[in-house]
Amino acid sequence: MTAIDLEKARKAAEAAAAKLAEAEAAEAARQAEKAAERAGKEHELAAKFLEDRAELEKRVKGEKPSADELAAALEAGTLTALVTDYLARRDAVNSLRAHAQHCATLIGEDADSISDLRYVDPVEELRRWQEDAMYALRRKRADAIAAEALAAYEVD
Repeated sequence: MTAIDLEKARKAAEAAAAKLAEAEAAEAARQAEKAAERAGKEHELAAKFLEDRAELEKRVKGEKPSADELAAALEAGTLTALVTDYLARRDAVNSLRAHAQHCATLIGEDADSISDLRYVDPVEELRRWQEDAMYALRRKRADAIAAEALAAYEVD
């Protein structure tokens, strides 16, 4: 190879390196723009989630069954399923709160103001619900038995 050929090869390599650097810079700029757009969307969705959080928690949490509903579930043999559903809903609320903490951090708010629900032992919760259901069912049956026994002594 001659000196001229080497010089041409060097210039071609420099041109290729410059073209590669230009392509890499363009790709980096495109990726940065994409990341900024994604961060903007995440920020927007995080703010919307925090705004909707109370309603979401209320919908997910549901209502704790009344004593009569507990008694009916005990009688039907579905009390355990009722307790399980209630505890699953509590766990779902905790998941929502963990996501809310992440969202608050993402948008620069105080995440410490979003607390977790306290832990509830499933066995203890079932025991409490069984006691409540047993009392309500016992009361209902006692009233029915007493009403039947007293029916003969009532005036229509």
